[in-house]
Amino acid sequence: MPQNAATLKTQIKDAELTSNVNYLQPTGFRVSIDRSRYPNLEYFVQSVSHPNMTVNPVTLPGRRVTEIPMPGDRVSFGTVEFTILLDEDMKGYREMFDWLNRNVNEGQVSADRRSTQIPTHSDITLSVLSSHNNAVNQIKYRDCIPTDLSGLDFSSTGGTEYMTFSVTFKFSEFILL
Repeated sequence: MPQNAATLKTQIKDAELTSNVNYLQPTGFRVSIDRSRYPNLEYFVQSVSHPNMTVNPVTLPGRRVTEIPMPGDRVSFGTVEFTILLDEDMKGYREMFDWLNRNVNEGQVSADRRSTQIPTHSDITLSVLSSHNNAVNQIKYRDCIPTDLSGLDFSSTGGTEYMTFSVTFKFSEFILL
């Protein structure tokens, strides 16, 4: 039996629908990290690749069906990757190079030694900006450590294209603020 469209109701409450009809611009972001130790990462970030989030389901055997999926018990995160514009003095590259080497050579810096040594982990905050460049959302990546520093491609045939490099970070979790 067909239903009258005027009597149909949605399952979504009106309070949950957004009143903001502006679309998120891919250039509307700002990155914050420990400015005293990594000022060039914060200033020269050109792009951010936000990671995926995965929950592996647990499956139960069923009689008439092969498996019944149940919610998983562990969340896995991908990696966050930053593409950074390279300055002539290569300071941004050196910051990441030194961070990677320090983590390997000095190992884990415990909480009691953080006042005298540079910590191995750092939180990174990605601020999502509105069309008026106001921070409307934040994503905080907790306990980040760099795991991959890309190579640099030098070429004498290039035009006015500027060099960039990428840094990949692993982290314990990300939270939406």
